[in-house]
Amino acid sequence: MFAQDFAIYGAERRGAPVTAFVRLSDSPILERGYIFNPGYVLVTEPSLLFDPTVKPLEGMEEGSVLFVNSSKEVRIIPSRRVRLLQRDITGLALKHIGRDVLSAAMGAVACKLSGLISIRSVIESVEEELAELGLEQDAIEKNVQLAKECYFTVESTGLRSTSHMPPHRVVDVQYLGEKGVPDLLSTGNSILRKTGSWRVFTPIVRNELCTACGICYTSCPEGCISLDERGYPAIDYDHCKGCMVCATECPRKAISVEREAPWS
Repeated sequence: MFAQDFAIYGAERRGAPVTAFVRLSDSPILERGYIFNPGYVLVTEPSLLFDPTVKPLEGMEEGSVLFVNSSKEVRIIPSRRVRLLQRDITGLALKHIGRDVLSAAMGAVACKLSGLISIRSVIESVEEELAELGLEQDAIEKNVQLAKECYFTVESTGLRSTSHMPPHRVVDVQYLGEKGVPDLLSTGNSILRKTGSWRVFTPIVRNELCTACGICYTSCPEGCISLDERGYPAIDYDHCKGCMVCATECPRKAISVEREAPWS
């Protein structure tokens, strides 16, 4: 089969939402645009289900498959009848590799859902990909075990073709020179974007251990930590995206890490 994949990163930084697309076909793929009517949608974090910048449910058709990584029951009312599946993939990742790294896990889920890719191919792909990234053999084996459990815990649904396949045509686009250069004239609106919805783990300050040294305040890459009148840190959870730099840098280990309460 022929394959094509690409992603839209937006703000390319740790913790930011990413939208990625994959096409499979038994003939050459000429389409180069977004997938507007997906047969499958995999959501790695349930808080993204209704995120207006991601819109994972948009374009799903009758018979499409929606897979959500969640430890709690997902309750949605899509505009069309879709098949909903869910598993706590984050919990499995923590069990096998001790981190919420979901690449091998969600890849294995996608392979099983399609009904096209064997577990042997999944294992070989995980081993090859992670070896190229320079991971130690122990870490690779943990990811393989994670991928295997994800593969065998999800049912195969059989690959569903999208019904909308518009004819390909070439469009001549006129070059407008400098007229096509945008200007940014409005004031910033980043404060309105609640990036705390991206968080998987939450930093919790324990004042009884804190010495008010201010290291977490100066280390936060997003400026989400302020200091109260006594000099103790206060975290803005609306915008903290859970990178855990503060917990890593704290010399007293006064910032604990807790898994974010699952969306419901």
